[in-house]
Amino acid sequence: MTEERLSQVEVVILLVATPFLLFPSQISVLALLLLGVPWVLRWRVRGHPTIRTPMDVPILCLLVMVPVAVWVSPLPQESLRKLLGIVLGAAYFYGVANTARSRGWIWWWVAVLIAAGVLMSLLALFGTDWANYKTLPLQTVYGRLPRLLHNVTSYGEGGFHPNEVGGALVLLVPVALSACLAAWVSNPGPAVAAYPALGGRQLPRVVRPLMAGLVSRASAMVVATLSLVVITGVCILTQSRSAYLGLLVGLVGFGVWRSRWFLVALIVLLVATSALVWQVGLEDLTGALLQVESGRVAVGRFEIWQRAVSLMQDFPYTGVGLNMFPHVGDAMYPYPSAGLWARVPHAHNNLLQVGVDLGVPGLVAYVGLLVVFALCTWRVHRLSESRSMRLLASGVFAGMLAHQVYGLTDAITLGAKPGFLLWIMWGLMAALWRLEASHQPAPDGQAGSCA
Repeated sequence: MTEERLSQVEVVILLVATPFLLFPSQISVLALLLLGVPWVLRWRVRGHPTIRTPMDVPILCLLVMVPVAVWVSPLPQESLRKLLGIVLGAAYFYGVANTARSRGWIWWWVAVLIAAGVLMSLLALFGTDWANYKTLPLQTVYGRLPRLLHNVTSYGEGGFHPNEVGGALVLLVPVALSACLAAWVSNPGPAVAAYPALGGRQLPRVVRPLMAGLVSRASAMVVATLSLVVITGVCILTQSRSAYLGLLVGLVGFGVWRSRWFLVALIVLLVATSALVWQVGLEDLTGALLQVESGRVAVGRFEIWQRAVSLMQDFPYTGVGLNMFPHVGDAMYPYPSAGLWARVPHAHNNLLQVGVDLGVPGLVAYVGLLVVFALCTWRVHRLSESRSMRLLASGVFAGMLAHQVYGLTDAITLGAKPGFLLWIMWGLMAALWRLEASHQPAPDGQAGSCA
């Protein structure tokens, strides 16, 4: 089996297994076994099951804590759902890292990432509970959106939570923006570069001209721009304050990374923020930002964070178990201001949530993964000779920055349904590092490394 054919088989297996692991059923075990097929095939073709990446050590430490978090969980069935999501995410990480051995394959995975964002945006349009999110004058827009999806979550009326939708989409807005800019500056463009990865050379000769037209530079620019508009538009509709803040910081970071002139925008942002705090008042502003609507009551984020810290202190080595924050937290530390009716699904902070789920070792591994990701971005941006690859690295980093800023006041738990997008972005950065920076000589003559 050739390298190209192995990559195509791995992508197909990942896409086929995804719905069965995101929505667990009796055949989810078969989907898990299916994920192991590319590893076996790669072992036979290359002599090793996977390539090595700079992120292997923190990922391994993180994965070691996952079965421990299921073992200590008082409700293993609830934790197993998150475990399947984490395993799927890790499979995507190594799938991207192993298949993206050329710039064409990297752009193929960017297309998958953006397509997932567009699909998520369209589902959110017709399946989100918009009722309580009317800070902006968008009531007319909400009123015209038909509700086509029902009982898909346990939140509110059974729809998607706007905050979670916003937190997932802020990951992808900078990536879509970087794809638009790369299609503009690169020659022949990301879509044309990805043509071999799409299997264009294996297509019948009759349809090759049609495919070549579809992946032209102009079509790539149009599709990327439309995708950016859709994803950004739905992100704005969520009216998630955490997502807005994360997106703002991510876009400013993207601009500063690309040009030092954007430091002016950063200064303007700081002045505007200071003026807002002065006008509104620090106490009122923090109260508005840190209030959480939970079921029938409002709970302050400080109360939630205090309970998350207490749970980490009580279970420092193992955590309380995947997806156990609402169960163990409510049982051990009920909310005095809200009574027994409060139901807070997570810690409303990414780092605290990881610490509660996986303990301090899992939190250290997660922070280490983010640090290595940032170092790899710096190496790619410094050493890559390709302008489009540097743009893409900046967009992926800005998306991760936006999501982590969002995660200061909200959270998407590890193993949640949108979580595999995070792993794809980690995999993209590992692939970019391997392709653009790992074999470049450093200034001191040593081989490039991000560790």
